Amino acid sequence: MLIAVLICYFISLILQGIAAVIGFSLSFRAADKYRWAWLGLSIGLALMIIRRIGAINQIYLIHHYSFFDAAITLIISATLMIGIYGIKKSFQNERSKNTALKLLGRLDVLTNCLNRQEIHYQIAQEIERSLRNKEKFSLLELDIDHFKNINDSFGHQVGDEILVSLVRCIQATLRQIDHLGRIGGEEFLILLPGADEIEAMNAAERIRKHIANTQHITSWSEPLQITVSIGVTTFMPGQQNSLNKADLLTKLVNDADKAMYCAKNSGRNCSSH
Repeated sequence: MLIAVLICYFISLILQGIAAVIGFSLSFRAADKYRWAWLGLSIGLALMIIRRIGAINQIYLIHHYSFFDAAITLIISATLMIGIYGIKKSFQNERSKNTALKLLGRLDVLTNCLNRQEIHYQIAQEIERSLRNKEKFSLLELDIDHFKNINDSFGHQVGDEILVSLVRCIQATLRQIDHLGRIGGEEFLILLPGADEIEAMNAAERIRKHIANTQHITSWSEPLQITVSIGVTTFMPGQQNSLNKADLLTKLVNDADKAMYCAKNSGRNCSSH
C-alpha cells in the first residue's frame, strides 16, 4: 500500500510540475492584461508541489499516509494537467488563426501576392530606411499589354488564371528581399530594396523577357503568351528633403506610373525609366 501511495504522489508531482511549466510559459505569451492570471495560476501550482513534497516527507517521518488522499491528489493533478494543456492548445490555435487572418489581410485574394495597401506600406517602410541609411532603392510598375483582349477573347476566368500565372512567373525572378504587390486589375508594383537605376533596369528587363518567353497554362485549350510594359523609377534619398513621407510615397508611385505609360507609348513589351 505504501508503494502505491508514493507512486500516486510522485505522478501527481510530475503532472503538477508540467502544468506549472506550461502556465509559466503561457504567461510570457499572453497579453499584458492576462499575464497576471497565468502567473497566479503557475505560482499556485508551484505551491501545491511544495505542499505535496511536505506530505511525502511526513510519510517517511511518521509513517502516516492515506491511499484515498493519494488517489484524490492524483486525480486532481491529472485534471489540472489536462485542463491547462487544453487551454494551451486552444491558445495556440487562436494564435494560428490570428496569424492567418493577418496574413490574409496583407494578400491579394486572387494572386496571393501583396495587396495594394500592403505594398504601399512596404514602400513607405523602405522610404524611411532609405532616408535613414542614405541608400537608393527602386520601384517597378508592371502592366499586362492588351489584357482586355484576353478577357474578351478567352473569358474572365482565363484572365484570372493569367494573372495567377504571371505572379508566379515574376516571383521566380525576384530576390527574397523584393516585394511584389497587385495595385489594380492587371497592374503590379515591384519593390527592389537597395537597387540603383542600372540594377533596376536589368531586373525589369529580366522580368519582361521571362514573361514574354513563358507559356502560360490556363483552362484554355492551348498555352497563352503575354507581354508586359514596365516602368522603372529610383528613389534618391539625397534629393527628397523637401517632401514628407506620404508625399514621397505618392511621388514615387506616380513616377513609376509615368514611366510605365512611357513604355506603353513606346510600343509595349519594353521597359522605360
